[in-house]
Parts: sequence; structure tokens; C-alpha cells
Amino acid sequence: MSEPNQKFDDLITGLLEDYWRLNPVEASHSGIHRYDNTLPDWSENGKAARRAWRANNLAALTGIDDSELDASRQLDKQVGLGQLALEEIQEEWKWASRAPALYIEQAMNGLNYLLARPDPDITETEREDNLLGRLAAIETILEQGRANLRADLVAPEFLEIGLTAVGGALGFITGLSLPDRPTSEDLRRKAQNALETYRQFLQNEINPTGRFETGPELFERILREQHGLNLTPTELYRLGEETAAQLQSRLTQLARQIDPGQSWQALVEGLKAEHPTREGLLSAYATEAARAREFVVSHKLVEIPSGEEFEVRPTAPFLRATTPLGHFDKTPPFAPRDNLGILYITPIDPALPEKRQAELLAAHCHTAIRAICLHETFPGHHLQLWWAKLKASPLRRQFASTLFAEGWALYCEELMEEAGYFDTPALSLWQLKNSMWRAVRMMIDAGLHCGQLD
Repeated sequence: MSEPNQKFDDLITGLLEDYWRLNPVEASHSGIHRYDNTLPDWSENGKAARRAWRANNLAALTGIDDSELDASRQLDKQVGLGQLALEEIQEEWKWASRAPALYIEQAMNGLNYLLARPDPDITETEREDNLLGRLAAIETILEQGRANLRADLVAPEFLEIGLTAVGGALGFITGLSLPDRPTSEDLRRKAQNALETYRQFLQNEINPTGRFETGPELFERILREQHGLNLTPTELYRLGEETAAQLQSRLTQLARQIDPGQSWQALVEGLKAEHPTREGLLSAYATEAARAREFVVSHKLVEIPSGEEFEVRPTAPFLRATTPLGHFDKTPPFAPRDNLGILYITPIDPALPEKRQAELLAAHCHTAIRAICLHETFPGHHLQLWWAKLKASPLRRQFASTLFAEGWALYCEELMEEAGYFDTPALSLWQLKNSMWRAVRMMIDAGLHCGQLD
């Protein structure tokens, strides 16, 4: 290896280690367990340490001549600069002063990652120590949140999300199975009291007058510096508009072929009537994921790595209010013995009004489940991120642009249709509808953040 490449690798090793130290919850999520007993420090000293990490690594990366690096490391450099830019943009936007849910999510994810993916290389006693360490740290991180949040920056929408997150967190902590130790229940009560104090602070002291949008300048920087898109927000909006119009035309044509008497919207609503029961929801996803996997294998579309594992699980209770359908969690990129990808599906709460239960079940109709599974599992996110774990550089295992992950998953939808997986026009209709939905989201994101939409 040439000296410049080795020097670059040493820089990246230090960059990642310091990132994990400053972001211990994300470290746990990535399979790095050295910081499993701590939560992030959002005090003034902690924020200063983040700024120093960013400034030092920005100077080091920009000081490296691309021509001295091989192609893979040149890409790493761009990805690293993109992550540093994103963190700089978040600080300029004062995200830590705007987002009440930030502190709740860090605290609860800190616990949840330890429970969902326990470190296989330590004793049960050590795992319990880590869990109780993070439980004890909840009071501090919520105190830091109260010190950082500013009513003139918090938007009403962000306050609502924060209050919803507090409710979910209280339910999660209350139902948490803790080690049988004398201190456990005392730590639970302290965490519950800290959450209640945080809720009262949000309700009584945050009269939100902030705005949720970034503004066009920061939004364009996110497009350019994090995602590598040479588009202005206006150009992105127009691209979404043009793409949505094209897809609208294709949807109309396909609907005529299926049933000339109905619009595509009416056909979609009809498909929503066929859905699993509330009790059979998770098993319906597991069955469909297995079906997609078998198709990928039998048609030799994408090689499935040896040792790959996949499960469907219920969404953690503290996330259910803000994640009404579900989310995918990749195999941890730095955990060689954790081969599991997990599709989390949010159960339908029987305590919800019947109308809301019916709406949620309709969103999980059988056609939607088929489209979701190939996007999220086989050959979509699960397989792509598995191969990234095996083949990508350490930096690109930790940092990535969603542009590429979502681009792969959208391509997989088209690939599976071309390969014959779509055995009913209804699935083609749903896939086009989902593509149009994403095109419209381009318009909504650019429009809301840049003032084109109210």
C-alpha cells in the first residue's frame, strides 16, 4: 500500500473511533460495543467536542490530494466530507435547540439496541451493567435537552412529535424487563420522573414559535454536499413534478387495461380492502419476505451471502406512535457474528378507535405487503446492506447517502417486475403508485423547506 493511502486509512480509523465515542448509541447500532454503557453528551462541552471533531477531520480530509489516493479512497473522502457537511448543516440549523424528540430517541434507542442486539462477546452481568448505565444516564440527557431547547426555534410540529415520543418512552420504560438487582427499580423510577419532568417542561415552558423548514440555502447544501446532487431545490421540485406527471399517465393507462370503468385511485382503494387480520399482520410479512427470497434465489437475480439471516419483529413500543407502519434495520455493519436483518412492523393497537385500526390495516393490504417486502428485504435494502457489510470500506459501512440505498430498492421493484414476480396487474399498479408517491415527496420536501408550499 502506498504511503498516502496508508495515511488516509489511519485518518479514517481515528475519525470513526472518535465518531463512535461521541455517538455511543449509533456505535451500538453499528455493532461497536465499546461505549454501550453511555449516552451522547449534549452539554456545552459535548457540543464543543463535536465541533472540534468536525473541524479537525474537515481540515485533514481537505488537505489530502485526491490524485494520491486510489479510486475507493477518493470515494471514501467524498462520503466523509458529506457526513461532516451534514453535521455542520445540522449545527447551523441549531437542530439540538429545535428537536425535542432528539433526546428521547437517543435515550430510548440506547436501551433498545442493547436489548434487540445484545453484545455476544460479554457476560450477562456485563450486559446488565450496560443497560443500567444507560438507564441511569436518561436523567442527564433529558436535562441537557431542557437546557438546549429554545421556544423561538422549536416548531409546533416538532413539539407535537416530542410530546408523542415522551408518551411512547414512558410506556417503554414502564414495561422494560430489568435485571434483578436492588438498584433496578430505583433507576426505573428516576427515568420515569425525568420523562415526566421533560413532558411538563415541553408543555409549560416551550411555547413554540419556530419554523420547521430549513430554508433554501441549507436545503440546497444538503442536496449538494451530503447527497452529491447538483440540483437546486427548484430543479428538484420540477423533476418531481415531471416524474409524477409521467407516472400519473402510466397509472391511468394501466387502470384502463384493468378496468375501464374505474380510475386508478378507485382500484387502489379496492385493493386496500384485502388485508391480513390484526393478529396475522407480522406473519403475513414474514411469509411474503420468504416468497420474495425464494424468487430471487430461483431466478438467480442477486447472490445471497452465506450466513444471511432475516426476521420480522414488532416495532419497539416507544417508536410506535411516530412509526405507524414500520421500518427496516440492517445487519450491524461492524458485528461479524450478528447476521440478522430485521423488518420491524408496528402492530395495530386494539385500543385505537376502530376507524383508525381499519385505516392502518388497509395500509397493510396484501398487495402493499408484497411491494414493501421486495423493496425492504429481497432483493432490496436487506441484501444491498448485507453486501455493503461484506464489501464496503469501513467509512462507507458507517456513513452513506440514502440516495443510493433508496435508488437500489426502487430499481429492485422494476427488476422484480421484469423478472416475472408481478403475477397480477394489481402489483404493477401499486408499484407505479408508490413511485408516484416518491416523486410527489420530492416536491413536498423541496416545497415545504424552501417556501414553495405552505
